[in-house]
Amino acid sequence: MTVSALGVLLILGSSLAYSTLDLLRKVLVARLDAASLLFYLSVGQLPFFAAWMLAEGSPSIEPAYYLPAGISVALNIAANLLFMEAVRVSPLSLTVPFLSLTPVFTAILGIPILGEMPGLMRWAGVLIVVLGASQLNLGAAGLAPRDVMKALGRERGSLLMVTVALCWSIAMPLDKVALTHASVAIHGFVLNAGVAAGMVVMLAARGRLSRLGEAARAWRLLSIGVLVSVVGLAFLLLALGYVWVAVAETLRRALGSVAALGIGRVVFEEPVTAAKALGVALMSAGVALILL
Repeated sequence: MTVSALGVLLILGSSLAYSTLDLLRKVLVARLDAASLLFYLSVGQLPFFAAWMLAEGSPSIEPAYYLPAGISVALNIAANLLFMEAVRVSPLSLTVPFLSLTPVFTAILGIPILGEMPGLMRWAGVLIVVLGASQLNLGAAGLAPRDVMKALGRERGSLLMVTVALCWSIAMPLDKVALTHASVAIHGFVLNAGVAAGMVVMLAARGRLSRLGEAARAWRLLSIGVLVSVVGLAFLLLALGYVWVAVAETLRRALGSVAALGIGRVVFEEPVTAAKALGVALMSAGVALILL
């Protein structure tokens, strides 16, 4: 498989942007309601993608676009809310690395969705990632299935982040399908508009629309979050035109795991134990084996 150099650069740029966003979301979710935060991060991106659409002239949308795009919007709403809850209740370094499971799920789901049958090397990568995820949470406790379940039950954020990984592993192939029927600018606008609308409905149903006013307390961090969100999403969607979905996920999640460990240590003073370092190293090596 040939990997485009431009695609790799776009993925690296997206990864760095999303790693910065991970940090900002952990800080912001302690100050703002999660649904309100997601609303502003989404609605703030709309002017950028609207301007991009206008620059394209008269972009068209094929009828086959709406189903995969709609499902992706729903999955992104669920994944983002679960993500913010995960980093709120658990350390960044024990949660974000579990997103390395996304390409694992993608490899498995790629059989029915993408028609890709994993070979021996890819399945070896799956096993290594699972072992790395277990090591990250278990440390010296062991890697037996019973110990894995106990560790996941002990760290609530880890369970939530595994669910996030599953949601995004389904959403990304659907994004690539959607992009065959509409432009990157259109899909970026639809994703953010759909998520923002979903948050308004959710807040209204809970009688909490007034919580949107809290954003004034953190407008500077929110503004930075919107900017890095635009870069992360735009680069990622552009990259899907140059590389396979699972290749994009492999590179993104490996870098994200390392970044989460570093950010957790430097910003939040979370300890970097030998178990954590070994877990991240195994997960990074495993996702690389899945498709590289």
